[in-house]
Amino acid sequence: MSQLNKWDERYLSLAKEVGTWSKDPSTKVGAVTVGGKKEVLSQGFNGFPRGIDDTDERYNDRETKYKFVVHAEMNAIYNATYSGASLDGATLYVYGLPICSECAKGIIQVGIKKVVVQKSKELDNWNESVKLSQAMFDEAGVELVIKK
Repeated sequence: MSQLNKWDERYLSLAKEVGTWSKDPSTKVGAVTVGGKKEVLSQGFNGFPRGIDDTDERYNDRETKYKFVVHAEMNAIYNATYSGASLDGATLYVYGLPICSECAKGIIQVGIKKVVVQKSKELDNWNESVKLSQAMFDEAGVELVIKK
């Protein structure tokens, strides 16, 4: 496992801050993508898509919320795409939850080469998805660093 340097710590701290922007009352996840020159390329938090009304009623109904919410990792990818930034070779910093298999597929597809995660909580119902993510990252050559 790689040792975190001061830049990794800074970007994890930034991802934590970005996560506070989420309107989800129970889950705050933030993500930041960083290029090879230590420049922030995009950020994302768990939330509804652009133009979708993110009411308290929708967030408080778990079934409805899960149908609308875009994960922070995917929002960071979509925001980079929206602004025209390439994520090929980038690093993704995530604070909050482990990477699910759906997000892992997106991370691999856009060419992100390193993922640094600091989990604030565990989700037992995600164990299978997280194991699959780790296997996909290994096979695709994406370095995964988990801060304990």
